[in-house]
Amino acid sequence: MDERRSKIFRVRKGDTIGTDKGILRVDDVIGKEWGSEVRLSTGAKAYLLKPTPVDFTMRGFRRVTQVIYPKDSSLMVTLSGIGYGSRVLESGIGTGFLTAILAHVVGDAGHVYAYEIREEFARVALRNLSMMGLAERVTVKVRDIKQGIDEEGLDAAFLDLPDPWEVLKLLPGSLKPSSPVLVFVPSVNQVIKTLAWLKKGPYVDVRVYENILREYQPVPEALRPQTISVTHTGYIVFARLVRKTEDLPT
Repeated sequence: MDERRSKIFRVRKGDTIGTDKGILRVDDVIGKEWGSEVRLSTGAKAYLLKPTPVDFTMRGFRRVTQVIYPKDSSLMVTLSGIGYGSRVLESGIGTGFLTAILAHVVGDAGHVYAYEIREEFARVALRNLSMMGLAERVTVKVRDIKQGIDEEGLDAAFLDLPDPWEVLKLLPGSLKPSSPVLVFVPSVNQVIKTLAWLKKGPYVDVRVYENILREYQPVPEALRPQTISVTHTGYIVFARLVRKTEDLPT
């Protein structure tokens, strides 16, 4: 399978899909099972594979911002402990990469409350989520989250903002005690400032991660790292909210 030639498309009768290896008639795939082999106009083989969330985000989504890659979103979701039925907060949704993963994980019984300050980004994110059939699991609010958070009793918060410390002070009123908070920032200076604020409370169990992933070329005769890879993308700051009697820092 050549990942460079993988395509995600919606099945519509009469359509054709053009590739450098030939043309695929969509009518030829209707009714076939996932995993079936099909032939292009040149006789080249192709396979019908059910798209995973990574396929949708990396190959199907329109991008208008920097994104949180699967290597980071998967770690963030695992650290958060969320699952089917969880209600989570996200701020700074951008293109919707992380939003889609969160919506996929929480299922129909859960929900994602997503704040995005830029309307044009929110529109793209909603179109992307609709492609995966996840839009109904997400409520997108086009406004600055620093103006206030409407929801209460949430299970986790995910922040992808240039100034996450301005939102950390709002979370005690929206998250359940002991809930995880995941912050994604691109620079060390932002990590330091976030840590300085977290140190004042009411947060404990603070950790910082840089997730480096190296993929290998899957060729038995020439197994080696891929020539081009995405290594450093940003930093993940983890903390857990606790109840404290002292006032929050300002």
